[in-house]
Amino acid sequence: MAKATPSWAFAAITVALTLPAAAQTVGDIALGKRLYQAKAECGHCHGWSGDGAGDPLSPGKAANLRETKLDHDQLVEVIRCGVPGGTAMPRFDRFAWTEGENCFGMTAADVGDKKPTGPTAELSRREIEAIVAYLEAKVIGKGPPTVADCEEFFGAGSPLCKQMAGGRRQ
Repeated sequence: MAKATPSWAFAAITVALTLPAAAQTVGDIALGKRLYQAKAECGHCHGWSGDGAGDPLSPGKAANLRETKLDHDQLVEVIRCGVPGGTAMPRFDRFAWTEGENCFGMTAADVGDKKPTGPTAELSRREIEAIVAYLEAKVIGKGPPTVADCEEFFGAGSPLCKQMAGGRRQ
């Protein structure tokens, strides 16, 4: 007959399984921020704060990610596939729109010449998920950008943040 496992063992296993997941989330947010800033250069269009005020590429024309209503999976799909129909949002997955890799329930043939442009930087699924984790943690639903947001993004003492502190939200 098998010996019963003490309840403390289940608690220890639960804690052990939970801790790496929480640490990974923090890691994903940090990775997502770095990817947003550098590799994918999202700020060129969406602005450093995600408010859609990317300057000079799209001042006020890109999606305001601070106010987006897209859920996690929709954000992943938009970053992976881009937005068809002649918009400026490129795809970041080089395999998006290839055979067997449909986007938005459509094939490349369905969208024809309205297929999003190729990636400015190729991102893996993990990198796309990390950008979404960053957006969900630091951008989406956070209201207008603040000086604290600026300093978190650029670092304390940034000239842009000092300028922002001089006349805008603290």
